[in-house]
Amino acid sequence: MIKHGSINNNDNENNTVINDVITNQLENEKKEVKFIREDNTDIDEVYCIHSKRKKLLMTWIISIAALTSPLTGQIYYPSLLSISEEFDVTVSLVNLSVTIYMISQAVAPSFWGPLSDVWGRRPIYLSTLTIYILVCAGLALVKSFPVLIALRFLQAFGSSSAIALGAGVIGDIATPAERAGYISIYKACRTAATGIGPAIGGMVAYKLQWRWVFWVLFIKGSADVISICFFVPETLRSLVGNGSGGYANPTPQQWVKKHFSKKSTPSTNNQRDKPARLSQIPYMLLEQVLFLRNPDVALIMIINGSYMMITFALQTTISTHFPQIYNLNTLQVGLCCLPNAIGSIVGSFLIGYLMNRDFRAIALKQGMTEEQVKKFGKLPTSFPIYHARLKSTWIHIILCQLVTIIYGWSLYAEVHISIPLILQFIAGMTTGCVTSVCQTLLVDLFPRRTASITAASNLVRNAFSSVATAVLQPIMDKVGVGWVYTLFGIILSLCTVSVPILMKYGAKWRKVRAEQEERRREKEEEKENSEKLHIYV
Repeated sequence: MIKHGSINNNDNENNTVINDVITNQLENEKKEVKFIREDNTDIDEVYCIHSKRKKLLMTWIISIAALTSPLTGQIYYPSLLSISEEFDVTVSLVNLSVTIYMISQAVAPSFWGPLSDVWGRRPIYLSTLTIYILVCAGLALVKSFPVLIALRFLQAFGSSSAIALGAGVIGDIATPAERAGYISIYKACRTAATGIGPAIGGMVAYKLQWRWVFWVLFIKGSADVISICFFVPETLRSLVGNGSGGYANPTPQQWVKKHFSKKSTPSTNNQRDKPARLSQIPYMLLEQVLFLRNPDVALIMIINGSYMMITFALQTTISTHFPQIYNLNTLQVGLCCLPNAIGSIVGSFLIGYLMNRDFRAIALKQGMTEEQVKKFGKLPTSFPIYHARLKSTWIHIILCQLVTIIYGWSLYAEVHISIPLILQFIAGMTTGCVTSVCQTLLVDLFPRRTASITAASNLVRNAFSSVATAVLQPIMDKVGVGWVYTLFGIILSLCTVSVPILMKYGAKWRKVRAEQEERRREKEEEKENSEKLHIYV
């Protein structure tokens, strides 16, 4: 009993010291803001020990890996007719492989994201991408159509892990002040796949043969595995903290250093905590749906899903309308997808810069110093994060609505091909901006569960895209391409209402959620203290 009392006294003294440091550093003239470190470590400790150059390298590697899943889906389209002829099946049956892939791509990240938030990023990355490259080899050699269908499902199941894990890594290593810039790289690579995928697939199918599409993906996946294995260390903060927290899921270099260096590397407590971490998995899987209980999260995901739906709808018309209107071959159709992809890349980088600029300006107005803006990893609930992220999105939102409507009527009027291609570029740029804002804001709201929240967002996004793909052609046959895209423009206009709602009520909803989480955390601590008490007794 005496030991237990001394431990409680030490805990109280440590908590008092930390609270004093926080209060003294962050008190300002306008109001007192408390910035509490995510891992409860010293306030002077840097959020991530990796240099900016190292973080950029890691971001580019995981962003290129995240490109794999959408690229694998898009690169396949130009080969549909060739596959239909070789296996002597209808195009409708070949389209079933597309549907199977989209379902697996939507659901799988909801499984891999929570696992990576518990076990770490590297084990999930390496195991799933290894599955992916083996399946690619199988698809390149496949002899029957039913086996092709099954392998396409496994291919999506393996490749889609990188979608959730990429955002998880960025949330681990980047502070809110720099996060938007890193996420812009991640989003640019993902959205670029919608354009470069059909272009590459068209060139490969046109010059070689459809099986070479999967050999290209095999090579790409192998490069991802090698680069992640050697150059992306474990980043999950519950395992390694800011990167100096110990030895977990090591790279080959870290393993060699630990086993052959005289200076030992401290191990983490992940083995000791494994039973507790395993017990979290069922709840974390259910959490993918529970995220939508939060009104701000639901609104953000609806906005994100709506704008991704427009992206898929725009890409669909390239393969259905451009060959008929402009008499294009397979290679030319693939190249017509590039303007949208280039626009998405430009938009992602543009909004990344604007969000970082807006965040810094608002943080300084809140009384933070330049050093605090750069250092702190977790923002207080009083920080106006919705204003910081949504401030510069208005022009992109409105422009996308107008472009969507004009695009539909340009196809209806069969104007010169340069007009719809320019509109594709503008639409790609604006949707890239909006979806990057949504992704960054979700990571800001759930910095400890970045992979899980990204997986949930991916599920909603794919649901919207699947609905658009399913209903687009039937509606277009009835009312025409012009009115269909007018309808899409109206849908985007309705989503615009969500932005002022988030700005007005988002902070309130976030505060309520933080209070609920704090009460839950206190109950867990009480339970742990009770167990410790029984041990000392």
